Amino acid sequence: MKALMIFADGFEDVEAIATRDVLVRGRVEVVDATINSEDKVVTSHKMNLVNFAKLKDINIKEFDALILPGGSRGVNNLLASDLVTDTLKEARKNDLLICAICAAPMVLAKAGLLKEQPFTCYPGCEEGLDGLYTGEEVVILDKMITARSMLYSIPFGLAILEKLKGLETRKRVYDQIAGYVKK
Repeated sequence: MKALMIFADGFEDVEAIATRDVLVRGRVEVVDATINSEDKVVTSHKMNLVNFAKLKDINIKEFDALILPGGSRGVNNLLASDLVTDTLKEARKNDLLICAICAAPMVLAKAGLLKEQPFTCYPGCEEGLDGLYTGEEVVILDKMITARSMLYSIPFGLAILEKLKGLETRKRVYDQIAGYVKK
């Protein structure tokens, strides 16, 4: 299984890194891509990360899932990118699992993916979105997962992992990160 995470300057550190960590522990190949012209991204807390692929060079057909971290500045940058909107539409056309946390469901709405679909997001970000806001911690649909906030990054990652690799892999990773030791 292969997942694409799309990054823009200002993304929320924990939402991206915790989600990515869960997936990698579950042996999902994660490709980090940016909308930036350079191969680096600056997080919401000013951490500089490098060696990102360029979204414009990505073939969405190579992936099983697409993931958007939140962070208000990062989401505003994603919203301003027609490439992100087009990539989301292509992902839907190719039946990828599409996932967004915190403010990032706003980007899904811009691409027309929330219409009449249950979803969650950071409180206040649901205003004006064409979907069925639930306010739940994590909303899991057949081909879409949304999460409310940074606090739910691990459950969000585990939900994605279960969809991609199954319940047994999810349980194994949960036990590992929770500190459970099998005897």
